[in-house]
Amino acid sequence: MMRWTSALVLAAVLGLGTLAPAQAQRFGIMFGDERSDFFAERLSCMNDHEIRTAVAARGYSDILLNVPDSKHVQVQATKGAWVYLLDFNYCTGQIESQRKLRRAR
Repeated sequence: MMRWTSALVLAAVLGLGTLAPAQAQRFGIMFGDERSDFFAERLSCMNDHEIRTAVAARGYSDILLNVPDSKHVQVQATKGAWVYLLDFNYCTGQIESQRKLRRAR
């Protein structure tokens, strides 16, 4: 009986010894070694109202937003005599590209 118990204890100790480094690595990856662990990326990105305000500040009106995707949102907006399709990065606040769609009505 004593041999059986000793074997179980030895197996448990060896098993825990091999798991501990993996658990420590997972802990380090999840907390403390990435900038995003401390600063949520979403905090620096804009909401819909802020996007509309930023685009309007660049001289656009009649602003329509499409669905956001990968830190970008397509924006349809009018400036002067033209309607444009803008590729707006809502984390940097920059218009990355613009394309004329049609003349404004």
